Amino acid sequence: MAAPRSTLICGVNWIGDAVMSMPAIQRYRQHYPDERIVLLIKPGLRALWSLHAAPDKLLIVQEGWGGTWKTAQDIRKESIQKAYVLPHSFRSAVWPWLARVPERIGAPGHSRDWMLTRTVNGPAAHNGKHQRWEYATIFFPDEQNMDLEMPSLTIPDSLMDKARSWMPENDGPYVGLVPGAARGPSKQWPQTHFIETAQACLDAGWAQTMVVFGSPKEYVLCEDVCQAIGKRSLNLAGRTSLAEWAATLQCCRVVVANDSGGMHLATAVGATVVAVFGLTDPAVTGPIGTRARVVRGSEVGARDIPRDSEEARLALARVTPDRVIAEIQQVIESVS
Repeated sequence: MAAPRSTLICGVNWIGDAVMSMPAIQRYRQHYPDERIVLLIKPGLRALWSLHAAPDKLLIVQEGWGGTWKTAQDIRKESIQKAYVLPHSFRSAVWPWLARVPERIGAPGHSRDWMLTRTVNGPAAHNGKHQRWEYATIFFPDEQNMDLEMPSLTIPDSLMDKARSWMPENDGPYVGLVPGAARGPSKQWPQTHFIETAQACLDAGWAQTMVVFGSPKEYVLCEDVCQAIGKRSLNLAGRTSLAEWAATLQCCRVVVANDSGGMHLATAVGATVVAVFGLTDPAVTGPIGTRARVVRGSEVGARDIPRDSEEARLALARVTPDRVIAEIQQVIESVS
């Protein structure tokens, strides 16, 4: 029997972007079940994609420009016939070009068109559509109305057992908080608002423990939140692996989050999310799925904002804890 056709997908670099690319990759897998999909990702996303069913193999990007050549050599060993380049960067097109992949498809721009054999519509062509459609268009450029499923991660039982070991025994239910955002203060709801919301959840009996999530860099922020909440809080920032973080999110009856990777990770494991948006546009980067609720501080959304913007801070501050608490109450009452 002939070997299956091998396709390379150059994956995006951030947790949130990776989750938003999953519906498109899932659709590609459904349409081409016999293809062998090799997903090229940065080392930090290996644990995330190991929970996803679509890729047949994960190929890891080597660091530095010297690593660019090594990455291209790794791609050549896979006998790839076609490459889809999801990021918009110059370097992401270099890898399949150096590897001499016959077909190389991606969005135009960033002085890289000459390295692609076919360019498809870039972000400006989507007119405010959600970012997941940008990725889908790279795979299916001629289709206008596509059915895209929810991003889907599968948490094995062994990982769920590990996640439960992090939680205080017999002290559920849990409500999760994600007070950080890799993008910086322009996407962070005020810390005091998270604390007030947590206290309301505890007082109402919606949670026995507030579980606070974040990256290792956000440990201090999350610890400050936990200290203010008191003994009925648990800081898991930087203490779990990325896969364990996903599993612990699944243990929460609702997760309150900024526009962040943690927000998207929660949706990918099927958690109910209440997301707080300031200036960023939930129509473009919002949580995917019917179980997510968005509370906005501005009716005018932007895609790219500075890491620290006074206007963005003010927009976030306009989202009062009462508005978020009301959404949490509706979630709790709808499933009780």
